[in-house]
Amino acid sequence: MSSADRLALLLAAGFLAAALHGLGDADIVGDDEAREAGIVQEIVAGHWLLPRFNGDTLPDKPLLYHWLAALPCGAAGFSEAAVRLPSALAGAALVGWTARFAVELGGPRVGIAAAIALATMPALFDHSRVARPDVLMTLLLTVALGLAFRWWRDGSRRAATAALAVLGLATLAKGPVAPALFCVTMAGFLAWQRSIRRVPQLCTGAGVVAFLVIGLGWYGVALAGWGGLFVREHLVGRYLGNLIGGFGTSDYVPAHGGLVRHLAFYPLHLLASALPWTPFTAAALWRLRRSGGFRDARVRFLLCWAAAPVVTFMPAATTLRHYLLPSLPALALLTGPTVVALLAASPPAGDRRTALVRAAGALLIGGAALATGRWFLGGGWRLLSTSDRSTLEAVLPLVGGTVAAATGFAIGVATVAVVWRPWPAAFGLAVAAAAAWMVAGAPAVERALASRDSLRPFARAVAARYPGGARVAFYGRPVRPVVVYLGRHVPTLAGRAEAITPGLAVIVTEEEYRRLAADHILGAPLLSAIGRIGNRGRGWIMLAEGAAS
Repeated sequence: MSSADRLALLLAAGFLAAALHGLGDADIVGDDEAREAGIVQEIVAGHWLLPRFNGDTLPDKPLLYHWLAALPCGAAGFSEAAVRLPSALAGAALVGWTARFAVELGGPRVGIAAAIALATMPALFDHSRVARPDVLMTLLLTVALGLAFRWWRDGSRRAATAALAVLGLATLAKGPVAPALFCVTMAGFLAWQRSIRRVPQLCTGAGVVAFLVIGLGWYGVALAGWGGLFVREHLVGRYLGNLIGGFGTSDYVPAHGGLVRHLAFYPLHLLASALPWTPFTAAALWRLRRSGGFRDARVRFLLCWAAAPVVTFMPAATTLRHYLLPSLPALALLTGPTVVALLAASPPAGDRRTALVRAAGALLIGGAALATGRWFLGGGWRLLSTSDRSTLEAVLPLVGGTVAAATGFAIGVATVAVVWRPWPAAFGLAVAAAAAWMVAGAPAVERALASRDSLRPFARAVAARYPGGARVAFYGRPVRPVVVYLGRHVPTLAGRAEAITPGLAVIVTEEEYRRLAADHILGAPLLSAIGRIGNRGRGWIMLAEGAAS
């Protein structure tokens, strides 16, 4: 192994250690993670090919992640850490692969710089600690794109075949989003290079067969096993529903802010997702423009890769930030050479007048940032999305008065950086801040959110009161974390009050409970709890028994 390989392995190991730290401390909250965890439980129970959440709902993604998570869960028992383990491993592998590919593109120093940038992006780290297939798909798509670039550069049919085979695994992780991103990236790059006619060479016979078998094999099994239900609930309900935002379904949420906000969502969130390296990525693009670097095929490939999620998902009505995760390796690879160049460059001497102008500009920007921060903390954060507001409501009590001190410190650092440009100190500060978030900040926020929103204690209390095969039912839609922590199927009455029989234990939202209690259908509440219901909302749920007639 070269020294760069050893450093890449060390960085991946460090990322994995941070991702595993406190991985199981936070309970599962919200529908998305609970759904994946429930599917894993079904696979561990023996339903490897055709699992259903709560014995009813079909998976909304293929099963590669769930099969991988079922291995530690089956060996050591179900736990939050075990079901999240594949995400942590995938994040570490992504850091290592990015380092290795960056060495191919720009040398050992660029490889290490790109790996450090990617490893210290909180957006990647945070998603490496949840039981969802997004990071796994990002890893596999990144490998497939790297192999495809090798095919273009070297004309290697072997690399083309391997790229399509790995793309099949990415499809098995999260469905058609992987081939869509792959095709947008490669089509844009080949068109830019005026080599679009080479597409048939990429589609080798062995590669196409591998992609079809690996990527679409489970779909054939699911279609044979579930038939029309799979078409309606998974293919149409999941993919077409995402494309049009669930329009016409109970999940549809009208977009706020109109067309302008919709079009700006992904570009703005891409800048936020790349923090704390966004300014250096901007500097990299500026340097490339000035030096004619956009003529470099490597740069064009990375730009097409970074833009692919924005182009692919912008037409869809549903906007979710984690759709941008596949852009992060490309942004890190674009930023790496600039980081190396700035570290190697000596700061310009400049005169006193230039230094004063820069300092004044930095202080002006810093003052505006401080004023914006004060407005934001004073109530401006309420303009954010529901999920962001929910997170901040839990985070703000943790940070307290440290926000103002941190803002002032950041202004001072920005002033020094603009005037004297001590790049090693600036990079060190960015890495140290990100490392502090990874080791202390992220676990603390996760615990705070779980402490506020978890319904695990409620589920455990229900299980203790009604053990084994005792009858328990949901009146409306299942509260998925409750199903996960109960560890057994809980049927739903689908809002049919006539199905509530005397003595039947019913889990119901507060609003529905009040109506049913007023009609003497449910008795006095036996248990109650407040927590996350769905993905965004919080509310009370009750346990009550059907009233005697």
